[in-house]
Amino acid sequence: MAGWWTIGRASGIGASAAVIACLLWPLQRAYGESLIWPLLAAAGLAGLCGVSILLITAGDMLFHRRRGERIRPVRAFDVLLGLALVAISLIQLQDMAGQLPG
Repeated sequence: MAGWWTIGRASGIGASAAVIACLLWPLQRAYGESLIWPLLAAAGLAGLCGVSILLITAGDMLFHRRRGERIRPVRAFDVLLGLALVAISLIQLQDMAGQLPG
């Protein structure tokens, strides 16, 4: 990953994209096709940020083992946030899979 892409940025962007996707999801049902692509973009971005959080956290855990006990709750939060972003993204994308215009 690039040096400018951090867990903090991935968390902020991913959480924002997930909130937007969660707001668009029921609206898409009510208003139809016009919201499919924004929903897909937001859900996809949230999922990518979740995967990125998990990869950065795994790298940090592998290469900085001597950090101690104080960092464990932070890493646990990062893992849970990454997994939550990936899970909600997969659920939304799977729901949208049959609705793409084709």
